Amino acid sequence: MSGERQYDRCAYESYIRDLGQEDSTLRAAFRTAFFEAMRSELTARQYEVLRLETVEGMNGKEVAARLGITQSAVSRHKSRGMKRLRSLLSYNLELL
Repeated sequence: MSGERQYDRCAYESYIRDLGQEDSTLRAAFRTAFFEAMRSELTARQYEVLRLETVEGMNGKEVAARLGITQSAVSRHKSRGMKRLRSLLSYNLELL
């Protein structure tokens, strides 16, 4: 397993632990699908920006410094990534 995939798995397991005992099979399946969608549907940069902000809790300035890009680029990657994820989510909810 690559280091990045191992990190994703650790972040996912941490998220599951934080939810406590109220986790249901449906919620677990949804989370798994969501993480997989993030990995497969976003560009590598969009994924990395969203991961650093949501999982690591970094702000835009910290993400920019970590990735060696401008804050406006961070904002652009975040915005486009979130738009793509919203689109995927709404599409999948329509299929229910």
